[in-house]
Amino acid sequence: MHSTSKLSMLAAGALAFTSCAMAQNVTMYGRVDVGLQNISNGTTRTGVDSGTYTASRLGFRGTEDLGGGLSALFFMEMGINVDKGEAAGGSRLFNRGSYVGLSSASAGTVTLGRQYVPIFWPFLFADDAGPLRLHGYSVVQSIQRSNLFKANSSALNTPVANGGLASASSGIYSVGITSGFENNLIVYKTPTMGGLTVSAAYGAPEGYADSAKVMGANAEYRQGDLYLGAGWNRKQGQVTGGTAPQKINESMVGGMYSVTKEFNVWGNVHGWDLEAGAVTGNKFKGHDAMVGVSYKLPTGQLWANYAAKSVNNCTDCGSRGFGVGYHHLLSKRTDVYASYGRVNNDNNSANSLNSFAPTTAGTAVRGIGVGIAHQF
Repeated sequence: MHSTSKLSMLAAGALAFTSCAMAQNVTMYGRVDVGLQNISNGTTRTGVDSGTYTASRLGFRGTEDLGGGLSALFFMEMGINVDKGEAAGGSRLFNRGSYVGLSSASAGTVTLGRQYVPIFWPFLFADDAGPLRLHGYSVVQSIQRSNLFKANSSALNTPVANGGLASASSGIYSVGITSGFENNLIVYKTPTMGGLTVSAAYGAPEGYADSAKVMGANAEYRQGDLYLGAGWNRKQGQVTGGTAPQKINESMVGGMYSVTKEFNVWGNVHGWDLEAGAVTGNKFKGHDAMVGVSYKLPTGQLWANYAAKSVNNCTDCGSRGFGVGYHHLLSKRTDVYASYGRVNNDNNSANSLNSFAPTTAGTAVRGIGVGIAHQF
């Protein structure tokens, strides 16, 4: 189905949602972000891009009071490439989440569908790169969450195989992150207990044909000016054309502290390992860490962060980078921004910046962007 047809159907659906909103609490919301970027990654490219700062999106969410402290809820969100006026999810309409659930103030919340795994939330809330967090130029997105690692296949010191979680293309072996959206998830979140919440998730493997077998958990603590979070995730897929498993384990701890009402410090430590599927029990291991600061002005926000990644079992496969940005707040919903980011790759590393990969391993990627973001 063409993107225009999808959006026409969505507009009709929006009218239907609006007409039933009197019976339940239904909200239509979104973000529209477009920026001008100049990227240097072995070549130079300048363009107008959607989601330079944060992904543009359109969503619907709602709740219904069922009585006795129980409520129903739903969430559906799609990505939009505003620069082209098209849906960003390909054949997947609500690519940024679609789930339904039940919530109880005393028993917690259960949701089923496509949604974030629990480890994502400590990454988000221990990042203050802009009012909407997780700026595209934040090193959380580039060094930590673009790939667990991406390197020349010839530099690997452990046998590997191609599969659903890690594979080689044009001589580059890529291990994808596990902390984005996952399909078929069942997520349970406890009520808040003295500032603490705990979440757990399980994703049905469904023959590995749709996503993969996923499970994870987190614990988050909020008290005054302090946020602390920890998360764990395991994802299992298969080697291409075989039955041998590929497995990724991730764990992280992160936090943010408001030193003053204007000044925040934040950071995390993130470790992982990959069973690559070629030889049972062989593993790649690695870790990365990030530190950041932000300062809120009367009409704006400054931020900067730095991260470094190291990879065992791979020669010269690490990377380091930083991001800096300023957001000028025109209103509570609209800001204009300028940002700069850089990823320095070791000789065999190929980490990207804001989805732009180096033309060859070992090449640094630099980007500068200016744009406008609006929420509704």
